[in-house]
Amino acid sequence: MKQALAIISLFAGTLLARSAGAVPVVEDKEKGIAVNVGVLLQPTFQMTMPATAGGEQAPCGEGRRCSAGIGSPRGTANYDFFLRRARIMVWGSATKEISFFVDTDEPNLGKGGDYTPRTFIQDAFATYSFNPMARLDMGLMLVPFSHHTLEGATSLNALDYHSDLIKFPVGRTWRDAGVQFRGVAAGDHIHYRLGLFEGVRNGQVAAVPANMLGLSKPTLNPGGVPRLTGTIRANILGVEPDFFFKGMYFSTTPIISVGAGIDFQPNSMVTVNVDKGRLEYKNYTAGSADVFVEYPLTADDEIVIKGAYYNWGTGTTNTAALAANISGSYSWYAEAGFRHAWIEPIAFIDYLYAKKKNAPNAPTTMALHGGANFWIMKHNFNIKTDVGWKHIDRDPGDNKTPANETWKDFMWTTQAQLFF
Repeated sequence: MKQALAIISLFAGTLLARSAGAVPVVEDKEKGIAVNVGVLLQPTFQMTMPATAGGEQAPCGEGRRCSAGIGSPRGTANYDFFLRRARIMVWGSATKEISFFVDTDEPNLGKGGDYTPRTFIQDAFATYSFNPMARLDMGLMLVPFSHHTLEGATSLNALDYHSDLIKFPVGRTWRDAGVQFRGVAAGDHIHYRLGLFEGVRNGQVAAVPANMLGLSKPTLNPGGVPRLTGTIRANILGVEPDFFFKGMYFSTTPIISVGAGIDFQPNSMVTVNVDKGRLEYKNYTAGSADVFVEYPLTADDEIVIKGAYYNWGTGTTNTAALAANISGSYSWYAEAGFRHAWIEPIAFIDYLYAKKKNAPNAPTTMALHGGANFWIMKHNFNIKTDVGWKHIDRDPGDNKTPANETWKDFMWTTQAQLFF
């Protein structure tokens, strides 16, 4: 009984403390052993509605020009309560040189009335530290491509990720299994990560576009050549040494960095050879460039500015997310916020456009968002509200059907975060 009360008191004290972030379960400083447990909950309310009129009494895509999941089946506003994320995290160290991180996720539980359990392992990797400037990560992890794709969900600045802009060819929620070498150099002015990952392996093209129907489908990457992904950052001011970057640090000193990344795997995509009437192998290549700025003006005031540009490869693969992007695309976002004490107005713009126009599944997407963050207990407890408008140009060419014309979506989202 005493042990149970002690555990309950420890959780309660952690929740109430402003500096709370995890529950230490095991700790032996002499041997370097530590085990911490954390929980992330993000209860969310969202209102969506079509911003463009279409056919009457019709859901999106059936006479009404809006995205799936937007509005009600009658074309009016829809109100939704759900759990955006529910994660259990365990991390720590086995020795002074070996550390680990494992977490689960239950995303979008209850969204649209769907309570089907989908709990899965989100991350699971171990790290060997040769020294403070060189580390080796092994397991399932975020691939090292850009600052934004390496940010942890517990410390985002905007309400959520700019997910519509990320078109990785394979993996799960921006993760892949593999090994990477990372560290800092040149007096902490250079941050580098380079990894080999599973990538696309021995797969058939899943979603064949209309101009590929009837063509024989080659096996993707039959030799099993690994995926190569890497990023390098120049730390102009400050340093970000941890595995997970943050979208907001609440830093007392300036943090400014610029970075570039590359993602490559041979024979992991296919394109159409019109002259020969067949599908042909193509190497997948993507690139990124980004900037991150967190600049404190006073103890209570700071600006946070960040943006990224992505160049996604042309072709199709056995992952539906990229198969719908067969023409290749460019995407970028810009995000800015000004925090005074615990209140931060924030706005951002997302933009994605296809490399080839009049191609199937080649939309141009622009989204504008504005809102406010209330950092009541910083990352441990906060509330974010966001109003967004999305314009989607399906660019159908000669296919002038209502479902393929310009779509416009409107959404208002309010999300609380509890992390301890």
